[in-house]
Amino acid sequence: MRIAVFVAAGLAVLTSFLHAQSDDDDDDMDYFPLVPTGSSLRFGMRYVGGPKVAFHNVGNVPATNVIADATIPTTRVYNDGGVSIDTRTDSSGRPVNDGLTNNWTLNYDSQITAGGDVAYHLYSSDLTGNTIKGKTSTAAGWELQAGRSMGKIARKVDVSFVGGFTFSGINAKRSSEVTAQLTTLTDTYSLNGQVPPTVPYTAPTTAYRNVFDSNGAPVLGADGSQTTQTVDSSILLAQNPTRTITTRPAQVSGHWQIKGAYYTFRAGPVFQMPVTERLKLSIGFGAGAIVVGSTYKSDQEIVVDDITARIMSIDEKTRTVLLPAFYADADAEYWLTERTGFYLGATYQKSKSFDQTLDASSATVNLGSTSGVQSGLTLRF
Repeated sequence: MRIAVFVAAGLAVLTSFLHAQSDDDDDDMDYFPLVPTGSSLRFGMRYVGGPKVAFHNVGNVPATNVIADATIPTTRVYNDGGVSIDTRTDSSGRPVNDGLTNNWTLNYDSQITAGGDVAYHLYSSDLTGNTIKGKTSTAAGWELQAGRSMGKIARKVDVSFVGGFTFSGINAKRSSEVTAQLTTLTDTYSLNGQVPPTVPYTAPTTAYRNVFDSNGAPVLGADGSQTTQTVDSSILLAQNPTRTITTRPAQVSGHWQIKGAYYTFRAGPVFQMPVTERLKLSIGFGAGAIVVGSTYKSDQEIVVDDITARIMSIDEKTRTVLLPAFYADADAEYWLTERTGFYLGATYQKSKSFDQTLDASSATVNLGSTSGVQSGLTLRF
């Protein structure tokens, strides 16, 4: 609204100056006969303040996977590794069912417990009631408007009915760190007394062993070399874990953004008053309908001290809404000819807010009061 006030004040000063100049120059200049014509068209640029945006319940990072019950033999993927179904088979080709698996990965030394077992973790964060405000930049846009003269009132005031639409962008964003509640699911798998492997470790692993006959003699190949065979050398891990779930505070680093654009279809009367033969002042107001298309983007990462993997949530969602509005414009028009002129003015628009959700978070986009400046070209025909 401040921009509109400054422009309105500037228009008043400019009008006084040009009026004084016109009084001095009336005897020296030949003016075109500026007679109103029936129709007009104007096209111009707009610079308005963007809507106010607030991001709610940020810091919610969902778990990257759904982990099955601890009693079910299955594949489980964590933030720091994974345990899968055993791939061993017996001499008949049937799966070995001894409660162990040769199919697992180990990524960090911190996963080795004091008892010599292996712990895996799945992280998620939750934060409710937290709101941060987005930083909104001024939006450049344009407008197109057609008008039709309806006649005069009070002898000198020309009344027109105009209709058209405007376009403006939306870009509000915020990068910050927030404190959230970190939930850690820990599944501990037994190594059954075996020595933990060197990290990083990926099973299954294989080894080559010499082949001997029933008498213990080496089996040789056609070229006389020792025959070998491939065997599974994996360290076996228990298939089912012991599970615990804990919570503690943690930091979530994030970037949140609402980006998009809105079209305003509007119509209403315009009152034009002459100041000099070339300079006119116009005031218009009316009702409108706003079509908003916006995308909510969220990029969040849980900061966990004991792992180097990024625990992230990257998501976006687009929404289109229709909102009512009303507007008011105040312009100064300077006519170069009877059909071509330029305008400079202030614009104000009032509308409503809407909410846009994304997972457990939401954003309020408030289009309530926006103001700015506009300028462009007016044509009569």
